[in-house]
Order: sequence, then C-alpha cells, then structure tokens
Amino acid sequence: MPTRGHHDEYDRAATQRCERALVTLLGDLGPWRERIYLVGGLAPRYLVGSLPTGAEPHVGTTDVDLVVGVALGEDEPETYRTLHTNLIRSGFRQATPSFAWQRSVDGLTVTVEFLCETDAVPAGDIFRPREGTGSKLAAFNVRGALLARDDFVEVTIEGERLDDGGMSRVDLRIANVLPYVTLKILAFQDRHQNKDAYDLVYTLLNAPDGPRAAGERARSSSVRNDERVAEALELLGERFADTDQDGPASYARFLAAPDGADDEAARLRQQAVATIRAFLRGVAP
Repeated sequence: MPTRGHHDEYDRAATQRCERALVTLLGDLGPWRERIYLVGGLAPRYLVGSLPTGAEPHVGTTDVDLVVGVALGEDEPETYRTLHTNLIRSGFRQATPSFAWQRSVDGLTVTVEFLCETDAVPAGDIFRPREGTGSKLAAFNVRGALLARDDFVEVTIEGERLDDGGMSRVDLRIANVLPYVTLKILAFQDRHQNKDAYDLVYTLLNAPDGPRAAGERARSSSVRNDERVAEALELLGERFADTDQDGPASYARFLAAPDGADDEAARLRQQAVATIRAFLRGVAP
C-alpha cells in the first residue's frame, strides 16, 4: 500500500468507490456483519457526522480497513469458509499481502484489508485461522484492534451497490473515538504516515462540540482503563506535546501547500497541538 503524504493525493471519487465497495460487501456478509468493525481512513466521516460551520470535509481514503471482531481461530472452520465465499461472491479476490482483498471499481482498484488481534502470532504478523481447512482467511495482527468490538457506534449508511446493484442501506459498526484514537496513534508511532496524524486531529477537531467534549465522552468508554488505551494516550501526549514534535509536523505536511508560506504550516502545527491537548484534558479523570 503506497505511503500517502499529502491531501491532494485523495479525492471524493476514490472515497465514494470505497463506500460503494463497503455497502456491497456488508450487504453480502450475512451474520458476519455483526463481527466486522470499520477503522482506518473511512471512519472519520461517520464519527464526525455533521460538520461544524466552515469545516472542510474529510479527504477520504483509498482503502477500507475492517477489524474482524472475534477471537479468530475459535470458531468452526465453516465460519471462515463462509466469509471467504461471501468475499468472492461480492467480486473481491485475495491479494498480496493475504489479508488484503481487491476488486476493480470504475477501472480502479479498491482494497479491503482485514485486521485482527490475537496472541497466536506477534503483532505485525499475518494470522491465518484454521489453516488447512480451505477458508484461506487471513488478517493482519494489530495490537488494540479488538477495542473496536468493545466500544463502537452503529450507523446506517446508504449507497449504490457495485455491478449496477442499485441503492442499498446497511448497518455499519465503527470503532468509537477512544478505540479509533488508540489505533491511530499506535499506527502513527509504527509508520509515521502524515495521513494518520491528519485522521487523528481531524476526527477530534471536528467532533460534536469539539475535542474537549470528545475527550469527556471518551472518559466514560468501556475501554477507558484498558492498558492499551493508557499506553496510547500517553503516546498521544508525547507525540503532540508541542509544535516541534512529529505529530503536529506530519499534520501540517499533510494539509499545507507544498510551496506554502511558513506561517500556514505554523498555524496547522498549533492547531494540532491545541486539539490534542483539549481532548486529553477531557479524557483525564
């Protein structure tokens, strides 16, 4: 998956293709819909909802990240064969790496990636449940992924199914703000992509009633006292402690014009720091 470093590498059409793929896939997954949770770059548009006055829409995404919210490996083999079959029925084909599935939409490739959390393999490795059963399902092992299962919001989205399938409405489970922030800051720490910093700040900056209110709501999350969350919040404070840190720098690089004035980048760095500080003040007991 290519590194995305600037907002002009994203467009509304790519996001719409991803959303159509998501609507199609969820519509075809049957009972698996209740085990799938959206994280990643498509989530902010649903977490934020109605934008504050004057706010720019989220830039979107070029792929779809889904957490498999079950203890992978414990279900019967047929469970995984069913998911595999439904992915193929939706027009997706397993790609490389094996936790990614792809299909062409309007001549361009949309990628759906499956994430999990398990002790069976180290974090950062690919887990293949029930190998040898024919399911071929694989997921990328991400620390904190199952937090989405324990704190999520559910929204109904409507979109056009692929292959001229007409309009469809599906229920979608999305990692709530605290699990989302946890996954994003851990991802940023691992790969330092500008887009991760942008997704983080954007989601909190434009949250209903602002970042402080988002933090206050996160304080009552069922995962607030999880050790993975505590680690992530500490890391969040470090990476956005002041304008010299890499978090604000990445946020500014993503949004500022490549040849823009220094004062634009400075303003964006300050915005990132202020947003994260307000959120952390709300989360603090």
